[in-house]
Amino acid sequence: MPHDIEHRPPLQTRKRAAPHPSAGGRGDGYSQDMRDLVIAVNNAGVSNHPIFDQLRALRVFPSTNTERRHVALQNTGGHIRPCRRTGNNRAAALRDHNLLLLALYRITYPKATSAEINAFLYRANYGSLTFRFYSPSQISETETWIGLTRKRGSTTAYQALLPINKLKRWAFWNLPFPYGIADIRRQDMIDLDECGVEVQSADRHLGKSYVGKRVKQTGPYQKSTKYNLLLAISGDGANPRRWRDTWTGEGTTGLRMIEFIRRILNEIGPGTPQRRYCFMMDNLRYVVMCVCVSTALISHPILSSHISCICSSHHNAQMVALIYAAGHRLVFRAPYYPVDGPIEYVFNTIQGILRIRMDAINDGPSLLNELNLAIASIPSFEPYFVNCGFWRN
Repeated sequence: MPHDIEHRPPLQTRKRAAPHPSAGGRGDGYSQDMRDLVIAVNNAGVSNHPIFDQLRALRVFPSTNTERRHVALQNTGGHIRPCRRTGNNRAAALRDHNLLLLALYRITYPKATSAEINAFLYRANYGSLTFRFYSPSQISETETWIGLTRKRGSTTAYQALLPINKLKRWAFWNLPFPYGIADIRRQDMIDLDECGVEVQSADRHLGKSYVGKRVKQTGPYQKSTKYNLLLAISGDGANPRRWRDTWTGEGTTGLRMIEFIRRILNEIGPGTPQRRYCFMMDNLRYVVMCVCVSTALISHPILSSHISCICSSHHNAQMVALIYAAGHRLVFRAPYYPVDGPIEYVFNTIQGILRIRMDAINDGPSLLNELNLAIASIPSFEPYFVNCGFWRN
């Protein structure tokens, strides 16, 4: 190879030269040292010296226009710091300390409206002559910029934040049996709970027809019978067992819970030193908790799922004795923390499946049939346990 030909650099190591600051916004701005030098030359009154004209011709010293801009910035703003690059994006109206206040307020009150946010910022800036109110679009754009997104929310009971209940939750996750589940394998967990399912309304409110014609379609008119569902799921991914009991009328009584537990025990057999199952239930005592979740879609009817827990049946002494006599274990979750129960997410999945299958639901028997199909369609409950934090397997 001739000596006058240089060797090629390794592949993908070539770096393009940075554009000159005068390259119309494509290059990097002048350094702070160069800016200070420009101001010093201007203050000395030698900016028109032939040496600096020669340096400008060689593009190693800022032009006279740049010098005038730096001097104007020094006189108006009191500094000559370079502007931050925005990529030609419009600057956000909500900035500075108000941006931090907005982020902190959203952490505390995630469901607050734009009017409440403006009221909070006004109180935080009380007496400031420069404070301004922000439009909902400005607040929404700022929240998007800091990474906040709109999603369906939930409400945590005030009782869940009591020190005793927070301690119970900590013990549930961090202490071994009988105080918690820290030493229990996920595949040995059986979570159970009750819920009530009914079709509140199967009437679609919107449709299409020709001008001047009514939108008419045959379908159910009255509410269906409410079915109570007692469901138990296993965290074993290799053998995803499920047990269910459905009925109408009264809620879950102690006798029905005993019969349900006895049926599960007859199927799983007695506990052994190698494997002992652990039943898991919520820990509320003598309280009826009802959570009503209604979903209304334009193209789907309304399905209302009432999740009711008659918790005195969970602390039935005979039921507890049956479990321990069979060689298995029983642990109660911390009260007011349904997020720790995989069965709660399974109920939500069942509700979603029933919402999709609403066209096939016309009465109580069809609802019961679709309910059984929805439960059977879930291939495994292990992901629900993993989602809640049951990592030990």
